[in-house]
Amino acid sequence: MNNTENKWKISLGSMAFIVAVVTVLSLVPLVFYHRFYFLDDTQRGAIGQWYEVGKLLTQGHLPIFNVAAQGSGNYLAEGQWGTFSPLVWVISLVVYHSSNFLVFSTVFKIVLLNILGLGVFFLAHSVNVQKRWAIVLGFAAPFVGFTMFAGASSWVTDLMVSAFFPWFWWALRRFLNKEASPIWVFVIGYTIITVGYVFGTIMLIMTMLGAFLAAIFAKEWQTFRRIIIMGASLAFATLAVYLPGIAISSVTMRNTEGIFNNNFMSPNVSDLLYSFSPTGYSEINSWWTASSVTYMPLMYIGWILLLIVFLDFSKIKEFIKNNRVTLIQWVVPTVLTFALLFGPDSVGPLRFPIRMMAYFGQLLLLLLVMLISQLGLKINKARVWAFVGFVALGVYLELSNTPQRAKTIIVINIVVALLVLLVAYFGNNNTQINLFKKHLNIKKPIALMLTMAVIASGISLVVQGRMVGRIGDAIQGQYINYHYADYAMPAKKSEILRMAERFKGNTVIFGFDNQTVMGNDWYITNNNSMNVYTPVGFKTFSEDFRGGDPTRIDVDQYKKLFTVDKTTKLTLADLLQVDTVGVATDSKYYKQIVKLHQVPAGWKLTSFDTHYVIIQRDVTSPNVGSVAWTNQTGIKQIANTNYEVKLKVPAHSTATSVVFSRTAWPGYSVSGGDAKLSKPLRGYLTRINIPASDQKQTITLSFNPPMLKVSTVLIAISVAIALIWTVLHAVVRLKKAK
Repeated sequence: MNNTENKWKISLGSMAFIVAVVTVLSLVPLVFYHRFYFLDDTQRGAIGQWYEVGKLLTQGHLPIFNVAAQGSGNYLAEGQWGTFSPLVWVISLVVYHSSNFLVFSTVFKIVLLNILGLGVFFLAHSVNVQKRWAIVLGFAAPFVGFTMFAGASSWVTDLMVSAFFPWFWWALRRFLNKEASPIWVFVIGYTIITVGYVFGTIMLIMTMLGAFLAAIFAKEWQTFRRIIIMGASLAFATLAVYLPGIAISSVTMRNTEGIFNNNFMSPNVSDLLYSFSPTGYSEINSWWTASSVTYMPLMYIGWILLLIVFLDFSKIKEFIKNNRVTLIQWVVPTVLTFALLFGPDSVGPLRFPIRMMAYFGQLLLLLLVMLISQLGLKINKARVWAFVGFVALGVYLELSNTPQRAKTIIVINIVVALLVLLVAYFGNNNTQINLFKKHLNIKKPIALMLTMAVIASGISLVVQGRMVGRIGDAIQGQYINYHYADYAMPAKKSEILRMAERFKGNTVIFGFDNQTVMGNDWYITNNNSMNVYTPVGFKTFSEDFRGGDPTRIDVDQYKKLFTVDKTTKLTLADLLQVDTVGVATDSKYYKQIVKLHQVPAGWKLTSFDTHYVIIQRDVTSPNVGSVAWTNQTGIKQIANTNYEVKLKVPAHSTATSVVFSRTAWPGYSVSGGDAKLSKPLRGYLTRINIPASDQKQTITLSFNPPMLKVSTVLIAISVAIALIWTVLHAVVRLKKAK
């Protein structure tokens, strides 16, 4: 593919400048809220998950399956446990050996923001962006609103894949344009895929599709073949990660078909008209909506968008002609990203379309700096008035959404607009300012332009960070939050362990209060719990008992836990082999237990405070996954592991039924005698049937994760293609050199 390369060289000084600016600006939210990088899913999901993976790796195991995480624990099928991801393994080992998770999370996310900034800088260089604008892009793209205030604060896997996305495109361009080694494209692509965050994989596919179509357009058939081979290699890895989830989808909460629109986390196209403003809050229905507005800058792209007004479009035909291949590569992922971003809120298992905003922001900013670099900026009185009109329109739309923010919106947008005017002026290498009939000479306009750009980014983050640091407001009778949830998870491992001291054995918590172990933090403790987080929970279990969000089980389910099952005549607590139960204070059950001493038979009150009351069994249950009930006496369990239960069954004259405290995931089988799997009890507890026999039998219940062997083979093929190709490429290059 014929693309003219930039004349300027990437220097350590430019990279250091970007890293310095991104690092300093990324500290701004911490001034107002020191736990900014340690919120919501990072707390209740990622940290505990990584800790568990790290623990498994030190024991010589990959994250595949955990029977004790009832209704969850199917790590291979969940995808985001990084079963095949060396990056996740390294991160997990670091987390496992960390003592302060808040510090780790903060440092890790700031590193990711820097990786993103350097990635877009390198990508901009590869598409002929002038150095000054490539640097601006480098410290602006990491602070796209969704990237910063959703990915960096909560959805860390989203931040991970969006940080590596520009690097993948950069490596792909080098691979195609310079016939560089395929290894870096594969390594970065494999990293994005095996993190298991599907939106990153979608963006990788879109980028490959763009390159594929560009090769056809340019009739570059050698390039076409290279894309096909690389695509096949990465496709095998993609199938390996996602096939296990597809294989068990029929029993999960993600068994969703069709296209729906409830307008949840679904933005409006009009939001783009003020996506240049740091004070813009969009009409997005979310968990934090008040008066149809979500008070977080999730649709903010960057102040750079205001420079659109000053573009000199007289050269646009020449720009398109000189960049047709690059533009095809850009248009394909951008159009598809736009379609998902502003489309229905549920497309099959895909939900929350706003997650595409991190990529859409990157792509839009990249095109803008390409246009600025090759078209130039034209400043005159007419364009300045057009600029004022554009800003005024954005301000009006903002005021319409949040009129109570009038003063802040007007003042901040005026300040940002003035800074953008200076960036545009000095970005054109103007060395003189005419002010009140005086002429000011500027020796280094580009340095001044970069300074103004940094200040504009800094002010934007200060404004946004100040709002995020607020505790909350009551607006039009509705209480709102400005950030993702903080569950008050302790920063230190020792404090989490201390919090868990009141619990023993298999634990379940009802109701919600920050003063207990939350979600995947249970993996850090010595307890098992069905409150661990999962994106693909077992559907019938959730419908019958646990609910849609396992980290917060409805307190009314406490009663159901001690309701007798009609078939077995045991309580659900017995069938699930629960040992400890915590009940939040804001329920009638708290009063019944503490004041009326109404505790189920075989249980005792062990502690209570202003947050929770704790009851425990008099005698601890066997390990989760064991036999929970049988209609036959004399059955002896001789082994119980994640993947196998062995039973000694005496001779019996009637059919025997055995129920295990195991979620009935697809993949179970029975061997020995004529025993067979039967319909799961209550739709989710594994059950086997053993016909009458006059002989003693050894029965084995085994679990083999669906598609595990297939996925392992696919990974091996994927890696083998890349390695063989890399070696052959090196041999060919060596021969050419000789």
